[in-house]
Amino acid sequence: MSESENVRIEINDNILINNNIHVVIKEWHSCLKGKEATKRYERQRHIEKVPPLLLQGEKGRRNREYEPAVVSLGMYHHNRTELAKSEKYKLITLEEFRLSCRKPIGFLYNKVSEVVKDARNCYTDGSTDGYSDEEFTRIMLRDACFVLFFIECISIAKTKLLLNNEYLGALGFANVVRDIFLLENQIPFVVLEVLLELRFPDDKGENVLNRFFNYLNYGEVMARDEKVLENKQPLHLLELYRSYFISLKVSLGLGSVSAGSRMGQMLSTEPESDADFNYVIRNRSFASVTELKAKGIFLKRMDQESSNEDIKFVSHFCYGRFELVRRAVSSNTKAIYLNMIAYEMCAHNPNDFRVSTYIRVMKSLVVQRDDVKELRNHNILLHSLGRDEEVVKMYDEIDVPAVNLYMFNQLRKGIENHCNSKYKTWAAELITVYFSSPWKTVALLVASAILFTSFLQTYFTIRPLPDDSNADMMKLLRQCVFKHSPTKPS
Repeated sequence: MSESENVRIEINDNILINNNIHVVIKEWHSCLKGKEATKRYERQRHIEKVPPLLLQGEKGRRNREYEPAVVSLGMYHHNRTELAKSEKYKLITLEEFRLSCRKPIGFLYNKVSEVVKDARNCYTDGSTDGYSDEEFTRIMLRDACFVLFFIECISIAKTKLLLNNEYLGALGFANVVRDIFLLENQIPFVVLEVLLELRFPDDKGENVLNRFFNYLNYGEVMARDEKVLENKQPLHLLELYRSYFISLKVSLGLGSVSAGSRMGQMLSTEPESDADFNYVIRNRSFASVTELKAKGIFLKRMDQESSNEDIKFVSHFCYGRFELVRRAVSSNTKAIYLNMIAYEMCAHNPNDFRVSTYIRVMKSLVVQRDDVKELRNHNILLHSLGRDEEVVKMYDEIDVPAVNLYMFNQLRKGIENHCNSKYKTWAAELITVYFSSPWKTVALLVASAILFTSFLQTYFTIRPLPDDSNADMMKLLRQCVFKHSPTKPS
C-alpha cells in the first residue's frame, strides 16, 4: 500500500470512543484507588475464558490448573469424554436435590427455563449457539443441582458425602471443590439463585454458602456474621467467593468498591511523585517474615469478626505490627487462587486486583519454611500439605502478573520506612536478641549487674571516699540493720 492511498478504518458501534473512554478510565481509576465508582459504563458481562497468556505453562505446556479434573460445569468444557463419569453422577444429585426440595423435576426445569435467556447471555458469543433452549436448560439444571448438592453436603448434610466417594471415588471427591471454582467451569449465578430460593426459602441459601465459604477460607465449617449474598449481584460462584474472600461488602464485578473495605491503612492522600509511576520501584518485594521479625516487625492475626481488612501494617515507636487474616491452605488452594487471579486479569472487568495483591504480599512474606512456621505459630496460616516446604513451593509457583500498585506500594513504603529507622531497628535487635526468652533476659540482667558492680568497685578504688564518709555510711548501715532486726544487741 502506497502512502498516497486512502485508508478507511471502520469502528463498530460497541467500541468505546470519545467520552465513553474517559468514563471507563475513571471507572478503573476509582476501583484501583479503592473508592466508590460514581459512574459505570454499562457493559454486558460474560463468563470469560482464561487469558491465553496464563494458559501457557512451563516448557510450552498448557497449564492444567485451569481445566477440570473430575466434572465439567457450564458450556466451555461440556461433553469432554474424560469427564463422562461425572455426567452419570449428575443424575443422582439431581434426584437428591429434587427430593430435598420436595418438587417434581418438571417444576425445577420450568424454574430454570424462566432465566434461560439471561443465562445464555452470560457466556461469550457463540458458546451456546449449538444448543436449543431445551438442551441448554437441561444442562444448566443438572450442573446447578450438582454444585448445590455438593455445597450442601459439605456445609450441612455430612453423611451424604459418601455418595461422592461411591460414584467419583475418594480422589475424585477431593477434586470437586477445585473444579467448582475454575473460571471456565462456572454456571451463571441466576440459575443457582433460582434453585437456592427453592431449596432454602427462608434465607435463599445464605447460611449454607456462608458455611461453605468459611470451610474454604478457614478450614472449618462455621457461620460468620458477615453476609454472603447481601447487596451483591455476582455473575457466577467464583466472583461471589472472591468478594467474600477479600471481605468486600459489594461485588467488584460491576466496578463498585466499598469505601470501607480498603486494604488496611495503605491508601495515601499524599500527592503522587515520580516514584509513584516507576513500576519497578513500586512492584519490588519486601522482606520475608523472618527478616521482618529481625527488624522488629511482628505478626498478629487480624480479628476477622470485626474487621473487613485483609492486610494491615502499623509502625509504633520501637516496633512494627503486621496484621493478616487467617487463611487455610489445602491441595485445592493453588488452583482456586490461580483462577481468582485469572478472573481479575480478564478484560472488561474493572476491579482492584485485591486477590492478586494479597498473593503478591504472601509471596514476599513466605520464602522459606521458617516463614511458614512463624505464620503457623501465630495461627495466621493453617495448611494440610504435610510439610511447610510445600506451602513455600505453592506460593512460589503462583504467578501474579499484576497487582494494585496503589495498595502494594503504600504497604511496601510503610515497611521500608520502618526498617530504615535506626532507633527502631536497634530497639528491635535488643528485643529479639536479648529478650526473646526468660533465660536470655536473666543472663542480660546478671551480666548488667556484674558490669555495674565492677564499675563501682573500679570507681571507688580510684576515688575512695573520705574516712568520715566511710564512718557515716557504716553508721547508717548499722541503723538500717538494727531497725529491722527482731532483737537488739545487749
